[in-house]
Amino acid sequence: MKLTTYIIFFFSVLFSALFGVHAIGNAQMRPILKHRVGVPPFDVLKIIMATNLSPTSPPKIPNAKMAQQAPYITWLADSDARVEPRFILPADGGLIYSVRNLANQLVISQGAIDFGVLYLRSPVLLITGNTDSEAFSLLLTDHEALPTSIQADLDHLFLPFSEIAKSKNNESLALEKKAQLLVEKNVDHQVDKALELYQDRIRDDRLVVIGAVLDITNQYGKGANRLLIININGEKSDNALRRLPLTNNLPPELKNFLGREPATPLLP
Repeated sequence: MKLTTYIIFFFSVLFSALFGVHAIGNAQMRPILKHRVGVPPFDVLKIIMATNLSPTSPPKIPNAKMAQQAPYITWLADSDARVEPRFILPADGGLIYSVRNLANQLVISQGAIDFGVLYLRSPVLLITGNTDSEAFSLLLTDHEALPTSIQADLDHLFLPFSEIAKSKNNESLALEKKAQLLVEKNVDHQVDKALELYQDRIRDDRLVVIGAVLDITNQYGKGANRLLIININGEKSDNALRRLPLTNNLPPELKNFLGREPATPLLP
């Protein structure tokens, strides 16, 4: 009787071990979705900036339509209705996987952004703020008067807001200028968060995180609705941005949109 019990026990353990190995093997061999072949981050950036240079006659993108989701860009943007995908890429066609919320905050929509970066495998995570942002104006003036649900979302902006508030140089600035600085600080803050979350893909050169400001009101003097790239993988210096391997070979007219300092105005 004991021998029979031992035999049953032995085969039950063996079966469990084999089944467990089989299950693990299946999990490891599960196919993963890959972004479209032949679209490195440099090419995506070049298309974005060429669109930015000439919004009325954007570059043509070959094979823009796709049978499955494989976007060029995961785009985290403010929920401002004036912010449109056509300012980023010339055609939709599924090239942009967009996530939008108040003040373009990663923490509010992390699951959706993880889906774009880790599952859809987009080669670029683009994080954009925009000038004339109602969310930031309210944060600076009437925060306490807002509904608690809106306050809760904006409270996540404590760190970039504190950087603006603690500087004595900013005390005398007009509200519009303070809001502009807050937009920039927030973009930098969101890029930093993304660098922590997706460091493995960035280290393997499979993802580039780009922070930018969409200048709806031409506060930077480069034209209304132009996209200014102010942060690439944590690099914020205007001069350094233009010398990165990703941007070094861009034409001079496209480099005009790199950096946060006003430059020679372009025709609208």
